Amino acid sequence: QNIDWKKVRENYEPQTVKISNDDEFIQLLENLLNELHNGHSSLNTNLNSSNRLIPSGSDMYVEKFNNKFYIQDLRKGFGADLSGLKIGMEVKSFNGKPVEEQLLKFLPKFITNPNQKMYQYALDMLFAGKNNTKRGITVIENKKKKNYFPVSYENSDELLYSKILNKNTAYIQINNSLGNNILIAEFDKALDSILQYKNLIIDLTETPGGGNTTVARAIMGRFISQALPYQIHELDEKQYQTKRHWLEYVTSRKETYNGNVYILVGHWTGSMGEGIAIGFDGMKRAKIIGTQMAGL
Repeated sequence: QNIDWKKVRENYEPQTVKISNDDEFIQLLENLLNELHNGHSSLNTNLNSSNRLIPSGSDMYVEKFNNKFYIQDLRKGFGADLSGLKIGMEVKSFNGKPVEEQLLKFLPKFITNPNQKMYQYALDMLFAGKNNTKRGITVIENKKKKNYFPVSYENSDELLYSKILNKNTAYIQINNSLGNNILIAEFDKALDSILQYKNLIIDLTETPGGGNTTVARAIMGRFISQALPYQIHELDEKQYQTKRHWLEYVTSRKETYNGNVYILVGHWTGSMGEGIAIGFDGMKRAKIIGTQMAGL
């Protein structure tokens, strides 16, 4: 990411002398993680005052255009969506304060001119909000300011959801469960019941928490009849000025689904969800439809 770690150290090392308890140490590390400007990096602990993690703790996607902020996407069925906020609304303030000035807290400090990726990270963090603070979103609606107060939400306990859309098309949604190995049997069960359908939509728009490669390979293995390359791994061995570089394959398993496959992705398709979409695309086994993904 071309992070100037020398500059990061210069900025944060003086703060360490003021640390007197665990909470202050956690706060320092959370601030330090902003230098990475990527939701894939997080601590295994947090405080009531901590910011929600992104993208798993966020429910709205805001972008800046022509010095104005607009809602570009909403996480279906979550707080911002249920509160009445709509895609396309212009956001005037967050918790009563202008958006721009609140982004400074989340922008990396090692650089004076943040790029677009850093700026988007700061926007995502701001609108995700803190664990212990209610959010107030002021938007322009019918040429007037209106306040919305998105409430907290819970993830579905259902590993996946499937249904028949019409005589030719079936649908399977993964509910943020790509890290649960039990999903493999659930997915097999759902897929076995719809093998006769010509088209299958696999919805990965609700997978912000990522998952593991075992689940990913098990899912993709139902759609191929021979081993195919899935992803490349590379590991620096800097001490010896060399790299380990190897190719991982997906192998066929159980009865193959031979119909057309369409993968839905979005801003809450994260990590292993992105890996599955990229894998299907790389194997030329599905058409990928949607927005930019989480970028993890």
